[in-house]
Amino acid sequence: MNKILRHVGLIITSAALAGVISLILFDTVIMPYLVDVPSVRVPKLKGLSVPKAAIRLEQSGLGLAIGDSLHHETIAIEAVVDQEPAEGLHVKKGRRIIVTLSKGARYYEVPDVRRVSLREAHLQLEGNQLQVGQTLYVSSDAIPEGAIVGQSPSPGTRLALGNSVDLQISSGSPSRTKQVPNLIGLSIEVVEDTLRKYEMRLGGIENRIDNQQAAGTILAQTPDRQQRAPRQSRIDLILSVEELPPDPASIDSGVAP
Repeated sequence: MNKILRHVGLIITSAALAGVISLILFDTVIMPYLVDVPSVRVPKLKGLSVPKAAIRLEQSGLGLAIGDSLHHETIAIEAVVDQEPAEGLHVKKGRRIIVTLSKGARYYEVPDVRRVSLREAHLQLEGNQLQVGQTLYVSSDAIPEGAIVGQSPSPGTRLALGNSVDLQISSGSPSRTKQVPNLIGLSIEVVEDTLRKYEMRLGGIENRIDNQQAAGTILAQTPDRQQRAPRQSRIDLILSVEELPPDPASIDSGVAP
């Protein structure tokens, strides 16, 4: 008899527990969908700090929940990168919006590209999510022609994605002839800087009217780009200029004296 009573008591206890669980589920899961809770529009949070995002959500009747974090190249550390649900969607008032925060830009280490070729330097920098910046040719007795003499920033420096590393490239011994740069088609405004990068200097300039090229464009050079010349040689240029309109004073008016 006692065994039967215990069995009945266990059934009653289990039923009561099931009833309690059912009430909790009904109250927390089912009721929110049955009750007419107003919908609100999710505001834009991207780029906001956590406090500002919380205030903006509170003004809309929503809450804030912090989710993951990831690197972002332009959004400041601890600012919102993404949100779920997305901005513009309508959700029940009181819902929490999960935000992803920025860990700031990812930084990459500058490799040591000294004494390697320019092509190899390109490959190494690209492998580290960086790129070649300005190049400058310098004479060197110690480093073979075409190899990297120096770099800026120095190896080991950490830079953000896509930043540039300036390179100095050996043009060989100072006593050796140097490669003449191609100046054809360049603007006169950048010629001196280009010549300096190749250890050359600006020579004489001859003007020539050319209606096919913009004024200030280099039409020809001596020596040309196929040649080599001693260090600090002067490169003579032919420069395109505009054809000036005729001087009104020099035009015959057609009136007899």
